[in-house]
Amino acid sequence: MVAAPLAAAVLVVPAGTASAFTYVSDARGTAWGVQDASAPGVDTGSIRATQIGTGVQAPYSTMLNGYGGIRVSVQAHGSHTGPGGGQPHRFDGELMRGFGLSEREPGRFESTRSIDLSGVRISRTVDIEQAGGFGRWLDTFTNTTRRALSVQVAFGGQTGYGATGTTASRIAATSSGDATAAPGDVWTASASGTAEPTAPGTTPGTTPTTGGPSATVLGSFERTGNWLRDTFTQPMGTEGHAANFPAYVNTLTLAPGRSASLLHFVVVGQPVTATSAAAELSAVTEVAARLADRPDLEGLSRQEICSIANFEDLSPADAGLRPGHCRGRGAARVHQPDAPTAPAAVTTSSYDVVDKTIGQLQADMEAGRTTSVEITRAYLDRIAAYDEGQFAFNAFTTVADDALWQAAAADRRRANGERGALLGIPIAVKDLYDTRDMPTTNGSLTFENFRPAQDAYQVAQLRGAGAIIIGKASMEEYATSGSYSDSAYGSVWNAFDPSRSALASSGGSAVATATSMAAAGLGSQTGDSLYAPASAASLVTLRGTDGMQSDRGVMPLSWLQDYAGTMTRSVSDLADILNVTSGTDPLNPETAQADAHRPADWRSVLDEGALQGKRIGLLPSTWQDPYGTTTTIEASEAALGQLQAAGAQVVQLGEGPLAPQRPQVDVNWEGWARYIETHPELGMTSPTDVVCSQDKLPYTRYSPQYCEGKTRMSEAEVAAWRGYRAQYQANIAAWMDANDLDAVVYPGLLSEISLNDGGGNRSSFGRRDTPSGSSGVPTVAFPAGLDANGAPVSLQLMGRAWQDAELVAMAYAFEHLADGHVAPGTAPALPQAPARP
Repeated sequence: MVAAPLAAAVLVVPAGTASAFTYVSDARGTAWGVQDASAPGVDTGSIRATQIGTGVQAPYSTMLNGYGGIRVSVQAHGSHTGPGGGQPHRFDGELMRGFGLSEREPGRFESTRSIDLSGVRISRTVDIEQAGGFGRWLDTFTNTTRRALSVQVAFGGQTGYGATGTTASRIAATSSGDATAAPGDVWTASASGTAEPTAPGTTPGTTPTTGGPSATVLGSFERTGNWLRDTFTQPMGTEGHAANFPAYVNTLTLAPGRSASLLHFVVVGQPVTATSAAAELSAVTEVAARLADRPDLEGLSRQEICSIANFEDLSPADAGLRPGHCRGRGAARVHQPDAPTAPAAVTTSSYDVVDKTIGQLQADMEAGRTTSVEITRAYLDRIAAYDEGQFAFNAFTTVADDALWQAAAADRRRANGERGALLGIPIAVKDLYDTRDMPTTNGSLTFENFRPAQDAYQVAQLRGAGAIIIGKASMEEYATSGSYSDSAYGSVWNAFDPSRSALASSGGSAVATATSMAAAGLGSQTGDSLYAPASAASLVTLRGTDGMQSDRGVMPLSWLQDYAGTMTRSVSDLADILNVTSGTDPLNPETAQADAHRPADWRSVLDEGALQGKRIGLLPSTWQDPYGTTTTIEASEAALGQLQAAGAQVVQLGEGPLAPQRPQVDVNWEGWARYIETHPELGMTSPTDVVCSQDKLPYTRYSPQYCEGKTRMSEAEVAAWRGYRAQYQANIAAWMDANDLDAVVYPGLLSEISLNDGGGNRSSFGRRDTPSGSSGVPTVAFPAGLDANGAPVSLQLMGRAWQDAELVAMAYAFEHLADGHVAPGTAPALPQAPARP
């Protein structure tokens, strides 16, 4: 084995990481969470959340949840292609981000850099008027080309979630007096339902709902759009979950060198009760009507005011100008900050790695068609092109600067006659796995620059097999979220739709793999952080039986429940990695049974006929989207036909396995106590240093008092926690035995994924956890094609404890028949550039 040097690593850190997105509190006590350039660097200028109070212990849920963003599409005037006559920019129509928004004075956010989209320079300013309880957005667009351009702009976001009830939002009022948004309306207002449960001792109509009404002041607009998808072709939804995503579209025609701006206001009300809802809606619409009639233009320059295109009836008095000020050459162009130079979208490698499996990469190296150095260089070039700059996926926190050295060492090993499925294969590792040559940050400034003394067990196994650890994949800070991958070092964006969430804490590993910036990725799962991001990225993953893969050297979230696993393009790739990473770790007692239950060669279980004659259970209750949508579920249900075509029988069941009573123990605290005592180089003495760290993102931060009095689990509590998981495994086995089942099928996701600028207390998708996390039985997730909107769908198969190999075999049989994996089109192959000297 060739030892890698302890070289420095390249830390990929977005601008503005000193704090989290910025809260601005208005006079009524509403906190507006502005998505500026501060960590997690979403930097859209939208409102992450509006809520009463700030931080993790805010007393009310959010009202808005990702609102005030813009989508932009640019065409040459009269053309349906890009301004140069070619294809549109790969981010055409997406949520714009990367403005470098900075709070220059309280409540006022300005772009420090513009966005260049197909020759249109885009900047925005956001002002939260604290006394007035409203926000103002001014978006400016300048044509920097020599051709006339047509620019479509949609302003909108998410105002609620679900189809019915107190969380679902609808247009409730408009300036024309009805509840239908249409051109001619100068403002619209959205509101949620107010139906409340009746509890003993409570007065109906007095319990606050989760959100109050909001209004958007539009001036004028051309048409509505569906903010969630196909915004410029689909109108706003008026029923069900789709009604929560309003968008308002304007089209600007820009002559060369000319600017135009769009002005919008958002007014937010307080949480309401059934009895106060009408009055609060009236108060919000009163402010909206006043702003529509006399917009607040304080602080805007003459050029900005004169460029506003959607308030055509502005009078000189309204604008604070004298007659004639908006005529002539002075209003032609608005000053904007420069747009940074985009990363070079070229590769110096002669080998195309796009969507290649580990098996394909290995075969091409064996045949002499390429080398590990060429493969690694190709991945590094793709990281430089697609993971840096304003349109970055942010899949990596750190890129190994010795990656090519590692690859050259692998090539030397091959030249010396060594062979192996992973020899020379670049793999991304979630940034909570210990790596001796790169920082392990857990997505947090709490661990900034922490370099463990040795590799995590699985990382060491991969290195021993000749794999290249190409970098540390971005993740949700502390791996706490099941909906987003937001950290102090950036937010990960979806591989198939880079306006949406990558889902859960292992989003970086999934996106790096799906966009061909690595051949595979190590991740971890407590509840959904393997299957959810894998499902969103059309990948395969196994949450194995507790102890099948060692988590030694992996930072914890929930002791014993965490699982350190892998995401790959194919089931055979998964088998190759399991051959190296699964099994008994002599220094981890939790894995003692693994060698007795894992196959000697995981590839030996890959059987095209593994589903033949199998009875697969299905619980209809687990196939219901809580948001009331059907597109994702319908596509997943259609994939059940492939299970049957492969010879399986799908059996509907009435009830699932019985879950034991979960003991009330602090497994997070216990996990950190165990990690700290095995990592003296960390320099921490107590889980308090982690759990109540004041270096966490402010909106996830607990006060020091939260940690006072906490202690480690007693021997009795440890026994109770182990007993709970063992009993749950036994219950699942008994339930499956009673129903004569070989596996149980679940959908990967239940709904479409929301955009990445939301947050607060709302999930970004309809979540479908199997009992694996709570019990420790295995579940394999695998791609099952696309839904009607072109988004990936997946299936999950759950089995009894230590049935991992059988599940992997079934997934392989499905893959052989259905070939459900698809590659995203958001990161195409790079053109080849001259080789570096």
